[in-house]
Parts: sequence; structure tokens; C-alpha cells
Amino acid sequence: MLVAVVPAVASCSTPVGSASVQDVAWVTTGASVTLPGETVTPVSVGAHRVRAAAVTVGSLPSALAYTPHDAGLLVVTQGDDTLHEIDPVTHDVVHTAGVGVEPDAVAVAPGGAGGKGIALVANLDSNTVTPVDLGTWRAGPPVRVGEEPVAIAVSLSASGAATAFVADFGSNDVTPIEVATMQPGPAIPVGPGPQTIAATQGEVLVGTFGNHALTPINASTFVRGRAVILPVNPTGLAVAPSGTTVYVCGGASVVPVTTLGLVVNPPVSLPGVAQGIALSADGTMAWVTQQTGSIVPVTLASGTVGKPIRLGGHPSAIVIGPG
Repeated sequence: MLVAVVPAVASCSTPVGSASVQDVAWVTTGASVTLPGETVTPVSVGAHRVRAAAVTVGSLPSALAYTPHDAGLLVVTQGDDTLHEIDPVTHDVVHTAGVGVEPDAVAVAPGGAGGKGIALVANLDSNTVTPVDLGTWRAGPPVRVGEEPVAIAVSLSASGAATAFVADFGSNDVTPIEVATMQPGPAIPVGPGPQTIAATQGEVLVGTFGNHALTPINASTFVRGRAVILPVNPTGLAVAPSGTTVYVCGGASVVPVTTLGLVVNPPVSLPGVAQGIALSADGTMAWVTQQTGSIVPVTLASGTVGKPIRLGGHPSAIVIGPG
């Protein structure tokens, strides 16, 4: 809430994205005003190399998410206030829609025309969330949230009702939004600088940068639980497919946290400062973006760090397979 040493040359007779999307990591490498860019890069996580040419979207790509059933890859670009969809097979940009000012995060909720989903885009500078119907690619009225929303996660109840939780970095709180009505609820205070957020097992976990903590929120009652202190300032969260562990990246480490009781386990050291994290489809590997211009694999069972894959630029957001 992100690779390879030598770019691969795509075959002329095979679609560039013909492998399963669960074998491909997409990485933004231009979400920095000091290293501006306009592309996202596909990386083969199995072969540990860049899979194909980077795809041009718009200025300062900052966040990624897959649409339902991996049908498309969503990218938000801060520099031109736009949501894009990339076809993961052809790598063509097939849809765009204008959103709020400086979009910084995107998540997908059920619904939309034809059941194609609703993209929820958090807009940092307009303090709003813009819903985009992925069936029509029309943006709905923006939803007012707290100050400087930077991360968003969607939690589903047992009945299938969806609630979006928005981390408001500037107002130190989380805003819940009922997706069916697009109505925000009362803000939930958390620690200073909520930076990253993830949903798991009836809870929402919020990483606060200002006090290097992880705070649980009950996804049904919106009651905040007891925070635990982390050994890093969190910049990214990734939940294991089992839901039993959340992996927190920050500083030059990845920290496994057991979700039951929020037990903080020993960190895994990285070769550089981490920005974003995503897990392989089977949950055995983490891929972490490094501010030094690379992404690095981590075997989670052993804590073994593999050889970094050089991308250049400023790798930040990363998504693998189902977003």
C-alpha cells in the first residue's frame, strides 16, 4: 500500500502479458518530484527479470490495484490527476478517467455496472475519495474525508457489504466509507501520520509513520484496538493469503507481525530503504521496492534476501497478481 537486470525482449508472436498475472509484478518508478516519470514496469517474479517494456501512463504514477478477476491493472498518476487501466495481456492503456487533485492511492470494491467493480481513489490535495464505476468508467461525486488521504483499503463483511477505510495522513485519523451509499462515517483517531492500511480477518490495520506503530480497527464496529510499537516507521503493509501474518516494510527492514494479538516478530534486514511491498500469489515471497532504484525478493519462511533487480528511478508502489 515493487525489477531486473536486463530488460526482456517480447516475442512478436506472443502477447507481452501472456503469462499469468500472478507471475508478474507491476512497479511504479516515477512517483517522485525529484525523479519524475510516466511509466510502470512489468517484472517476471519467477524469472527475476524485467518482463517487457515499461508502459507509459501519465505523470508521477503513484499507486496500483487489480480490477476484479485480474481483468485490468489500475494506475493513478499524481501529476495529471488521472486513473488509468492497463490491459495486463496487451499492455495497452484502455481506459482513463479524471479524479481529484494529486491522487495517491487506489482500491477496488465490489459493484459497478456489470459487476466490474468500483475504483476508489484517494486524492491527497483535495481531501476526497473519488469513486469510478469500472463498468462505465464514469467518476461519481467525490466523498469528503480527512486531511491528506494517502492510503485506502476495502473490508467485506460476512454479508458481502463493503466498507472502505481511508488513512488521512494530515488529520491523524481513518475515515470509513459505506461503499453502497458512498457516505463517510465519523473519523476514527489513530496515531500521528497514518501512512499505510490493510484489511484482514474482520480488522483493518493502520501503520502510523509518526510513532512507528500498528493500530487495529474493528471493521464492523469501527472501534480502535491497542496499538503495538514497530521497530520501523511503516511505509507498506502486505497481508499473507492465510490472513495470519501481515508484513510491514519500513526503513531497511521487513517486519512480520502475527495478526492474532499483533505479535511483532524479528525484522528481516534489507539492502536499502523500503517503500512498498507485495506478496507472491502463494504467499511465500515478498517483493520490496527500494529507494535505491531496485526491488528485492525476500523468502519469508527463512528470511533470506535475494539479489536486487535494478529498475532505476524511484520504485514505490508494487502489485502482484490479485491486487
